[in-house]
Amino acid sequence: MSYHDRRDSDPIKPSIHEMEASRSWQQVPQNEEDITSYNPYTSQTQDLGYSASASVETENSKDNEGQMPLRQAIKLYPKVAGYCLAMSIPIVGWGYDLVIVGAVVGTDSFLKDYGEMIHGKMDTPGNWLSLWLGLPPAGAAIGSLLGGWLQNKIGRKFTLMMGTLVSAVAIACMFFSHIPEPLDTKRMLLTAGLTIQGFTVGIIRGVCVTWVSENTPTALRGSAMALFPVFTLLGQLIGLLVTLAINGIEGNSGYLGAFGSQWILAVGPLILSILMPESPAHLIRTGQEERAIKSATRLYAPKINPFSQLERIRATIEEEKANTASATYWSCLRGTNLRRTLIVGLASIFPPLFGMELLSNANLFLRSMGMESTPSLVFMAAGVVAGMFGNAIGFWLLSRTGRRNMIIPSMGVAAILWGAMGITGFWSSEALTWVAGGIMMSVIIVCGLGAWPAGYAIVGETSSLQLRSLTQGLASIAEKGFSITLAIVLPMLFSRDKAALGAKTAFVFCGTSVIGAVLTWLFVPEMKGRSAIEIDQMFEMRLPARQFKGLKLQAHQVQESAPLAMQQQYA
Repeated sequence: MSYHDRRDSDPIKPSIHEMEASRSWQQVPQNEEDITSYNPYTSQTQDLGYSASASVETENSKDNEGQMPLRQAIKLYPKVAGYCLAMSIPIVGWGYDLVIVGAVVGTDSFLKDYGEMIHGKMDTPGNWLSLWLGLPPAGAAIGSLLGGWLQNKIGRKFTLMMGTLVSAVAIACMFFSHIPEPLDTKRMLLTAGLTIQGFTVGIIRGVCVTWVSENTPTALRGSAMALFPVFTLLGQLIGLLVTLAINGIEGNSGYLGAFGSQWILAVGPLILSILMPESPAHLIRTGQEERAIKSATRLYAPKINPFSQLERIRATIEEEKANTASATYWSCLRGTNLRRTLIVGLASIFPPLFGMELLSNANLFLRSMGMESTPSLVFMAAGVVAGMFGNAIGFWLLSRTGRRNMIIPSMGVAAILWGAMGITGFWSSEALTWVAGGIMMSVIIVCGLGAWPAGYAIVGETSSLQLRSLTQGLASIAEKGFSITLAIVLPMLFSRDKAALGAKTAFVFCGTSVIGAVLTWLFVPEMKGRSAIEIDQMFEMRLPARQFKGLKLQAHQVQESAPLAMQQQYA
């Protein structure tokens, strides 16, 4: 039974205060009347087609929000765009953490306090190093899983606040771990801090992805999700710069400064958790209608009628509730939701598939091939900058072209580049080592233009609103599991005391890139320009992936009027 066949759902009713406060929405410039006026007798699907053009929209116009240019969409939804940008602030901390831990444990000052003499040289024992590199992503996977459940219980806003506060405790464990005298106590305290920090990163990242994906309009959704890889790389770049700075500092001040700097990065998410509006979709789903009106007003008014936006969110959630009785992890693995969860899981592992694990450790990899330390660090920094450049263009491309058109070609080109690099591994020369570094930079640019940002867009739009936070948690398990596996296997392949494959390691990612392109062609549908309710309906129809793009859905003739917008119209 569809939402439009039911008559028993209670309408969302604005209070007298809210109706009085909303009178200003009717005072709009003449050239914006076509995008702000609302006809309560028009169907909700027709209401989806707000036009950002100044010309009057005709009844038969087929223009819809999904085809709106990015610049025009930002102008129409300035507050939403601003909050999406703000939600990227915690992602900087995530990128920073990815770099800083691996960099700090190799510094001389750190080894003096936490290392031991191995074969006449201060070094970190392999078992402790494995724990420090492996437990943070494992903690992040658990944090994502718990965070997905917690978001549905206490909301996105308070989950972000909780994750940030626990993060501050984790940073304290790392910062003060040098104080105890026993060496093993120092190491255990540091291990606990790193694990808890990974746990909080999983929670915080899950909140940001969920909030952005469920509150951005169709025209902004893909580009907004593409901000995450850009700001992840920005955090990594900051981490690299901090690493270069602390290398020249004697004593423990260097690594303590690196650990303590994470407190500074935690301030932004804490302030954001206090100031941000709660997600209207979460509030509607949990029956908090008055709070939903206030949040929607902060996000959409005055250019967009927040009441009509809430009606659209409500229609989608009620449709989903008719098909999914409760929001649980088990629900994500049943019926059509299983297909959607698998697609989100596939999109989340695009970075490991195109070689992000090797690219993130480019300095270690290139050093194993004989490159000096400084050039290898320069290559890594250049790769981060190149990735930011590629993702910045990918941010714009997502508003212009489809997800499949970005993923499949970029994965294909990445496979060719990795294959070429693997072939160079059959010879040994210093020049070919530099060629390998150049190819790795090319891969990150190509995938930054396509698979990386497009993967985030798919993660943000595929799951249902009701199960979004839970699906993100399951997808994170897949991503972290894949990443941990590669983190263990890759050093065995390229290390000089192990397989010593050198550039031939690239053949692994030549194969995984091909697999990613093929799986995308077979299973990932094109959802660009589709509203949440349209995506729900196409999955319910069990359409093959390659039929999504060409399907023309009939407009729903909504039988119920939109009570919020109707009362607003005559307030």
